[in-house]
Amino acid sequence: MFAVKCRRGSGIAQTLLIALALAILMPTAARAELLASPTWGYGLDLPEGFELTTQSGADRYHFTHSIVPVDLELALYGPKSAPDAGKALSSAIEALGPGTKVLPFEWRGRSAAVGQLSFRAGKNAKAGWALALELARGAGYLVMVAYTDEAAKVERESLMISALDAVYTDEGSYFEPGPMTACVWRPEGAIEIAADFAGKRVSAPFDKIDAQANQSVVDREFSVLTLYLNSPLVFKAWERYYRLIWRDSWRRLERATFAAQGALPREGTEIAAALLSWTQGFEYERDREGSDFLNLADAFAGKRGDCDSRALLLVLMLNQMGIDAVLLVSPEYAHSVAAIDVPGPGARFQVGSKKYLIADTTSKESMGMIASDIADPAKWFPVVFPAFAE
Repeated sequence: MFAVKCRRGSGIAQTLLIALALAILMPTAARAELLASPTWGYGLDLPEGFELTTQSGADRYHFTHSIVPVDLELALYGPKSAPDAGKALSSAIEALGPGTKVLPFEWRGRSAAVGQLSFRAGKNAKAGWALALELARGAGYLVMVAYTDEAAKVERESLMISALDAVYTDEGSYFEPGPMTACVWRPEGAIEIAADFAGKRVSAPFDKIDAQANQSVVDREFSVLTLYLNSPLVFKAWERYYRLIWRDSWRRLERATFAAQGALPREGTEIAAALLSWTQGFEYERDREGSDFLNLADAFAGKRGDCDSRALLLVLMLNQMGIDAVLLVSPEYAHSVAAIDVPGPGARFQVGSKKYLIADTTSKESMGMIASDIADPAKWFPVVFPAFAE
């Protein structure tokens, strides 16, 4: 059960909260499933609502979205089918007609390619995006094509790109910006951010593009999330929203986290308490006009943000320091907190076999304390991340 004590902030986008309050009942707290192929070695964290409609063997799949008319096709090719991902993509989309430009790049140290599509399917004009990735361990190539009616391509682009960006080709790619994001946001050079941890000054390195790139993922995924406002899939979609921000943030924050860790105590509970105190000192900031979530690079650098930005930053940094932590979200209470698997007294939230100690970044209270008016565990759901997923 939750204990009582501190006061909350608020920080989930107002439009989403209104729709949730009117339309949605709280589901169970089960973690959304990821799709994976042990044979080919890739994984997918597709937007909720994509349903497999046709399959040909173990190398051709066609998904359609149950809410938005978007199609997603997957094709797998053996290692000898092409010399690189660019050629694999060109070959795969050749039947769609001329004019598709293929842009080669590198992702995860292997060849990759992206193309913007415009073609006809019978009498219908279609448009979308295609992505090809060289799979790990010489397994071959994965080609993904997402498309919709050409007249609606702009309003549905976020969903299509999100589907292509949420692919994994090895264990390390769960902690790396997705390929679509990586193709657009190339490193531009290092910068140093000064920060104070436990009374010690540290210099935290970032890349110049980290904040903009991470905010682009935040805004894109918020656009996707709004598609589910009147759908029972909204809570699963909400979990995915935070998972994709966490994923994109990992590589961008890991050097800064390493720098911070050198100034912190060595024991897990003390580390968690010190980082909680640091985030509790942030300036409270919201942007009700947009996604209402400040990217984690800017949250770190500016010591600012609302409850979910701060809580997710705390969870991410703890995960990077080897400490299991999850995000807790309450639509009814309009609040987010962290929950941490460390010893200590106070309120805990059970996820699977573990009971996590509550940590509210918008109060000035210690771990384990939470206000009595937001203390009903049934009104929170957890978001679990790959670093410690059971």
